[in-house]
This record gives sequence, structure tokens and C-alpha cells, in this order.
Amino acid sequence: MILAAIAALTMTAQAQNWATIEVGDYDNPTELYNGSYFDMAPTNFYLAHTGVQMLFTPDLLADMNGKQNVVIRGLYFKFYDETFEEITRNVKIYFQETDATEFAVNEEGVKQFFTFGEDDMVLEDQPTFNMAWNYGDDYGMRFPIAFPFTPGKGLLMTMVFDALDDDNCTMGSDYAPFYTSGIRGKAMTYTDNWTSFLDFAASSDFPDATAMLGCGTNVELPVTKIQYTYEDEPTEQADAPEIGVTYGTDGNHVAYVNINTSEQDATIYYSYDNENWMVYEGQLLFTENGTYTVYAYVEVPGKKNSDVNSVQFSVSPATGMTDVMSGKTIASQRYFNMAGQEMKEANGLTIVMTTYTDGTTSATKVVK
Repeated sequence: MILAAIAALTMTAQAQNWATIEVGDYDNPTELYNGSYFDMAPTNFYLAHTGVQMLFTPDLLADMNGKQNVVIRGLYFKFYDETFEEITRNVKIYFQETDATEFAVNEEGVKQFFTFGEDDMVLEDQPTFNMAWNYGDDYGMRFPIAFPFTPGKGLLMTMVFDALDDDNCTMGSDYAPFYTSGIRGKAMTYTDNWTSFLDFAASSDFPDATAMLGCGTNVELPVTKIQYTYEDEPTEQADAPEIGVTYGTDGNHVAYVNINTSEQDATIYYSYDNENWMVYEGQLLFTENGTYTVYAYVEVPGKKNSDVNSVQFSVSPATGMTDVMSGKTIASQRYFNMAGQEMKEANGLTIVMTTYTDGTTSATKVVK
């Protein structure tokens, strides 16, 4: 059963590839669920209201590792059908990236559902499942998604199924999903004939999961296929930016840093520590005394990020009306009056003798 498609995310000019990850053998499933409806994932149609949380740990999603711009596009589940019922459900699906690999347990030993909210919702729909179409056969249920995902993370799926009325349910043995033997404890379920999982999640009983509340706490993951897209790694690298330092004239105590690139549609990032990056939007201005280093790189759609360039420079009382060389670091400065006598600091018309860390020197006149 294919639900109505949702809008695709805007993609860059890079090649987009489609791939799938299967948890269990989706094409040839063999293990049909035959236990209590409390433990049936992703849903059962025996009761009017169900909810399920399924924890797909990073090892189950390892095929995504090393890929860039991954977007999860669809979820598939497979069932066996022996009913002629027509079932309609309000369906809401919530996705969260997570580092958790297990459901938490409180001090009383009660397993805990994960919290979730409207900001986590990736699908809201009202599909009708016409079971007669697949009577006596397997059928796949697909839910279209558009969720950017970070490879290496775990994925928490919360799925809520609500009947439009409390009577729209199947008989107990007419419907069952296929499951993955051995991946136990990565799913928890909620079932009720009158109260939605969403109402339960807003109640004081949440996040406790107990049999008294209609919950299954040691559930095996259903056979699942996750469809996703990713982009090829770019082969061309953006050109590194040029960083220029100019100093104030007419005695101004100031240094200007300009970062330029010849790349089209580029974003320039700069940093003072080579770790914390900001978007460069114009000239950088320095007026306080000190030695500074500015780092910068270029980001261009469809290319690898450029190498990082850097420049080191100093601002001092002698900055301005000088020929200080960009990128050089000042080691020391001495001040002389016009009679050649050394002074502690610049005063009036002063000759400044600057020595750099590379051993070179310069002499300039300033007015202070």
C-alpha cells in the first residue's frame, strides 16, 4: 500500500543515488508473528489505537556510513493477510536521531518510552488499507519520508495508528507482520481500544511502559526496509581563499583583513582558532594591540571544501604609515627621536625600528 507522496527536498547538482537497508529479509521473510497483540510492531489492526517506538542502532544502519547528504525517503513493512476488511487509520510518524542503543529503565525497573514532539513528525496521513486486495498473500506497506540523516547515528522511529472509530478493527488471527528473530528489546508497543498513544504520551503515566498500560516492553523489530538517497563524493576541490592584511594610513591604529575567492556561489568561513567557524560577510577590523591569526576556507556546492589558508599579523602603536609586511610577526620595536635618542615610547615625530621573528627589520616614521 503506497501512501500519498510528499514533497522532495531540494537537491544540489551532485548525482543522487538511491539505496536501501534491510533489517531482516524483506524480499523473502519467513518468520510470521504469532504472539500477543501487545507485542506486535509496527502496528496491529485488532485494536483501535496503537503506538510503537523502534530503535534502529548504528550497527543496523552501517551501510549509510561514509555517504554524504543522506535523506531517508521511505519505510517498508511486510505482512501476511487473511482478511477482507478495509481498515482506515490516522498515521503519524516521528523520527529522531539518537545515540541511545537501549530503552532506559527507571529505579523501579520499569522500561521507559522516549519522549517525542511535534517537531519530530515526518509524516501525517490517513491511509486506507484494503485487505481484500492481498487476501492469502504478503503485502508491503510503504510510508514516504523526507528526513535528512547523519550516518553513524541511531534512529528512533515513533509510529502512531489511530482508528477513525473504535469498531474499525480486524479479527484476531487474520493479520500479522513478519518479524526479525533475534533483534529483541529494540521496540516497545502500546495498545488500547479507546486512548491514542498521543494522549498516553501527554498523560502522567508516560513514559512508563507496563502491561497494565497495554505496553509490550521486549518486542522484536519487524522486518523493515529503509529507503534512502545520498550524493556522490565530489572529486573537485574548491580553490583556497586569498587573505590580505592592510594597515591604516595617516597614523590610524588599525589593521584590515580581507578574504577573497574566485569561486562562484561560494561561502567563505573564517576562524581565529582553526576550530570555531563563522561566515565571512565583509572586512574584518582590528584595533586592539596584539598578534592575531585569521584562518579561512571556501565552501562551494558540488566541490570539496578548500584547504585552509591563514595569515598572522600584529597591531601595535606603530601600526599606520608603515610598510609592515603582511603575515610577519613583530618580535620587538624600539623608538627614537629625530636626534637619534632612544625613547620608551613613540612621542611626536618618531622613528620606529621594528624587528620581526624571521630576523628582518624595518624603519618607519610615525607621528604620535
